[in-house]
Amino acid sequence: MNKLVLILALASAQAWAMSDRDIEHFQPAVTQNSTPQTFLDPDRHVSWYTSKRGLAEYLPQVTSFDGRGRLLASWTPNRQGVKNRPTFILLHGGHGIGGHEVATAMWARDELAANVLVLDSFWSRGRLENWLGFTELGANMRALDAVAAGRFVIEQGADPGSVFLMGESQGGWAVLRVMTNDPFFNRYNRMFRAGIALYPVCRTGGKWGRHYAPPLGPYNNIVAVFTGGRDTATPVNECDRDVFTQTTLWQHYPNATHGFDVPFLSSPNQDNDGRCVTAMNVYNKFAICRSNSATVDMRSRIKSMVQQLTPYNIP
Repeated sequence: MNKLVLILALASAQAWAMSDRDIEHFQPAVTQNSTPQTFLDPDRHVSWYTSKRGLAEYLPQVTSFDGRGRLLASWTPNRQGVKNRPTFILLHGGHGIGGHEVATAMWARDELAANVLVLDSFWSRGRLENWLGFTELGANMRALDAVAAGRFVIEQGADPGSVFLMGESQGGWAVLRVMTNDPFFNRYNRMFRAGIALYPVCRTGGKWGRHYAPPLGPYNNIVAVFTGGRDTATPVNECDRDVFTQTTLWQHYPNATHGFDVPFLSSPNQDNDGRCVTAMNVYNKFAICRSNSATVDMRSRIKSMVQQLTPYNIP
């Protein structure tokens, strides 16, 4: 990026920054203190899936950014202690808390010996999902929740220089927003070692305005983003290319759909490569297809990044 373009980009980002009134708008009341029943199995609550796979249950424990409630979260520290290891904060997509986050948490726990926090933003406020996206429950709310989660894990003893913020879809949108060089978020984005965004929502401005589709980039921290060429939910060609090119790493998989790392926890012992489902999103019935190759490559790149950015011995 040349100097003039960078100056214009920074000026654009600084043209809109969070105010106290904005914080109130983007912090809807926290109303729930237990997890909901799942979409597909009404006899089971979301915490059943975490506990069955050795992760902690969701509890109201992360103090919201505005201090007026506690967000639900599953906090699973390493059994040998919180210190001297990476910590991952996982942000769900528009579907709300579910299988993606559980599978990623298991991977980070088992492959990186990481402490893992899975944060809930929607059900904590009485919503199962936010498929519409460009509302007060969108990027800015999710970014404030991510900052709150960062504060929480550091209070629990996580090494401040080894906290990774990772989100998929709308959660990835929040990652990009937190890491954007913005006067407000620059107070907080350095509490994270890096941000990792999987097939993120990436539109800015337009008919939604800068409050609901706020600026993304340039970034004030290390950011890795992973996208799919067959993604019809958050297609990269609908977003400013700078959203991706200004990141530290942009890995694009031409044949991958949205949610290419879908875990299919209902059949974890089967090889689900290529299996597809249709999203439950009432506004966009996009395809979600498992891709083993993209998932393995993405996780390998993330693991390599963690090894390079932290002092720990990660096999």
